[in-house]
Parts: sequence; structure tokens; C-alpha cells
Amino acid sequence: MKILLKELKEKTSLDFVYDFEHEIKEIDDILSIKPASIQIDVRHIEEEVILDFSVEVDMELACAKTLKPVSYHMDIHEEVIFGKDDDADFMLSEYIELTDIIFGYIISEKPYTIYHPDAKKISFEKEKTSHPAFAELDTLLKK
Repeated sequence: MKILLKELKEKTSLDFVYDFEHEIKEIDDILSIKPASIQIDVRHIEEEVILDFSVEVDMELACAKTLKPVSYHMDIHEEVIFGKDDDADFMLSEYIELTDIIFGYIISEKPYTIYHPDAKKISFEKEKTSHPAFAELDTLLKK
């Protein structure tokens, strides 16, 4: 969703819902995502535009062990500064691509690994056993 800088000068806040379903097609660990609720407060300070945004989104992530879906709720609260200085997060231009920026925060703040409750029962490591040549020694040590 592109928004023109001219439009932002007239507004103090934005409230909308955006569906990121198309964006997650290339991301393997996000199985599904519900439309995100986005609220943005807009401030203008000299040559900068500051956006304070809050994003609420529910998604299903793949369990790191079983690949079963795990429900996950995310709340993101960030301040993003658009300006011409080096201190700005993004350069100020004619338009701002809001959904790309917000999706970047969703990707970077989601957990890298998440586990389904069934995953605790699964172990991929084999039980350690002693070499047959040392089996008799093992029984002597246990006495």
C-alpha cells in the first residue's frame, strides 16, 4: 500500500486492515496469516515524518520439530522515522510503501523457532548404548 507524502500531511492517523496472505507465499514457516489490524499515528516535525504504528496479527507458524501448525498472536509497536538525515530509518520520498515496512517488522519479530505441544514427546537422537566390547565393563561399573 503506497501512500503519498502529500496525503500524510493532511492526516494525523491511519486505521486500516491489510491481508498479507500474498506476501507469505515464499516464506516456509508461516503457514497462514489473518488480516492485520494496523493503526498509525502520524507526526510531522520539521523535515521528518514520524509514524508510530501498532500492528495486531494472528498467524499459524510451522512447528520446528513436527511442522504442525502453531497459533501465534503478534503485537508490534514501532516508531519509524522518514527524513533526509542519517538518523532517519528511511529516506523521505514522494510516497511511502507502508505495507512493505510493516511486513518487514512482522518477519523480523516472529519467533525463529516455535514448538507444538506434541513436539516435546519427539526425540530425533538415538539412545546412547555402549559398544559391545565394553558391555561387560559396563555391568562391572554398575555394581
